[in-house]
Amino acid sequence: MMNMKKWFGFLTLGLALIMLVACGQKSTEDIVKNDLQNSYTGSAELRAYESFFNSGGDTLSFDKKDSSITNSNGEKVYFKMVSKADLPSSASGALTSLEDEVKNSENFTIAISSKKEKLDTSDAYFQISLSDGGKKIRIIELRRNHFAEGGFYDFSGEAK
Repeated sequence: MMNMKKWFGFLTLGLALIMLVACGQKSTEDIVKNDLQNSYTGSAELRAYESFFNSGGDTLSFDKKDSSITNSNGEKVYFKMVSKADLPSSASGALTSLEDEVKNSENFTIAISSKKEKLDTSDAYFQISLSDGGKKIRIIELRRNHFAEGGFYDFSGEAK
């Protein structure tokens, strides 16, 4: 009888811990809603394959309701969140190589397109990594080797 009580106690404790861990994880929607700031100013050494994300300094403004990003030049792209399972193998491989770099941040993957109706067919994927409660952002292009030197867009910025 005593062993049964101990076993039941461990089972209850285990279930409670599982529930705490599950409830403590943020969904992508929660991260965007609560942590993503309205704009970030920063820079990147190289431009992205898509001409929207430029090299050098830039301010990127996020409109969460419209799911859009506007750069310093006034150009706008739309974004949608994409699960790792829905990524093509090349983007998924790039994301896997970044896991150690983004593991201590709130992060998610987006696809971008200049036309909202083309988001489902976009092949432009970026990893968004937020730290310091969303005050710092890193946007990393998941497309690789479009430059001869093998570089990719890697923007680091801070909320304005």
